[in-house]
Amino acid sequence: MRRIILLLVLAAGLGLGYRYYSQSYAPVSQYEKFAEEILHRRYEAAAAMCDGLTAEDLGKLGSQERIGAGPQMFQTLFPSKFDIESREVAPDGSLTIHATQTVRFNPAGVESASRPAMYATLKQVVTLHKRSGWKITSFENTFQKMDSFSGR
Repeated sequence: MRRIILLLVLAAGLGLGYRYYSQSYAPVSQYEKFAEEILHRRYEAAAAMCDGLTAEDLGKLGSQERIGAGPQMFQTLFPSKFDIESREVAPDGSLTIHATQTVRFNPAGVESASRPAMYATLKQVVTLHKRSGWKITSFENTFQKMDSFSGR
């Protein structure tokens, strides 16, 4: 009898843990993957994470395009850093995330494999809705600033 009760308690704990993960971490993780795909101009892969946004739509909202990067501006892109500023849940269950993406990079002609020479910040507002997993339904991408790390 104790084993059955223990199994029920464990199953309930796992269920609650999964629910917490799927509501808290999964949408943020999906947004971060999406933002990285946009940054690297992989619009088809980013569009696969969306519901209602096409690769052409995302190309117009692209991070490199917002930064003003020409085709040869970024020699090396490092993994972005994300700061989630707020999360809002709408009555329909959709989640709106307000975040800042810090793009760390080396411009053309600068070689460093260990640390980036420059950064750019982008303010982003993304709305996700849970259908079969979290899907992005809207995306706003605004360039804030660009600077070198030595100038910080």
